[in-house]
Amino acid sequence: MEEEVWQADRSHLAESLGREIAADPQSISVVVAEAGETVVSAGWIRYLPAPGFASLWGGSTLSQWRRRGIYRALVTYRARLAEQRGRTLLQVDASDDSRPILERLGFVPVTTTTPYVYTP
Repeated sequence: MEEEVWQADRSHLAESLGREIAADPQSISVVVAEAGETVVSAGWIRYLPAPGFASLWGGSTLSQWRRRGIYRALVTYRARLAEQRGRTLLQVDASDDSRPILERLGFVPVTTTTPYVYTP
C-alpha cells in the first residue's frame, strides 16, 4: 500500500516498524484500514518520552479510497489512543494534502519543515 501511494520502495517500513514494536511495544501503535484483504490506509503513532506528547506518522491512503473519511478516521483513532495514554499534545509533519484535513480536525500549524537528503 505504501509503495503504491508514494510510488517508491517502502519495503523498509514493515521491517523498521516491526523492530520498533519488538524493542518497545508501548512506544508505538500501527493502525490500518482494510477493505476485505486489502490495506487501503495506514498510519502509526509514537508515544514520545516527553510528558504529554505523541507524534503521528504514515497517514497514507490509496488514491481510489480517498475522499471517504478514512484518513480522518485514522487520525481521530490515533488521537484517542494518545489520549488514553495521557498524551494530549500531538505533532504531525503534514503534507499539503493532509494539512487541510488536519486543520479541520483542530490541528494548528506552528512551523514548517524543509526535508533534506543527507549523502555522506
